[in-house]
Amino acid sequence: MKCDDCIRTLAQYADGALSGDLCVELERHLRDCLPCDELRHDLEDLSRLCREASAASTIGLPPDLRVRLQILLRKV
Repeated sequence: MKCDDCIRTLAQYADGALSGDLCVELERHLRDCLPCDELRHDLEDLSRLCREASAASTIGLPPDLRVRLQILLRKV
């Protein structure tokens, strides 16, 4: 597998959507290619940060702050 192929399949790999043979080939490439393996770790970190941000956003803003922000945004 070449780096371009690896990059195109990393998202599918993370989602568990690759066939077994392709997973083995990708994992072999990741063991041998530091830049692609670092990209995989970066994508995993990004995914985790997005999940954490999504969970934090369910807390919401205090109602008075929300109203003040909406008023300010309408003025822009």
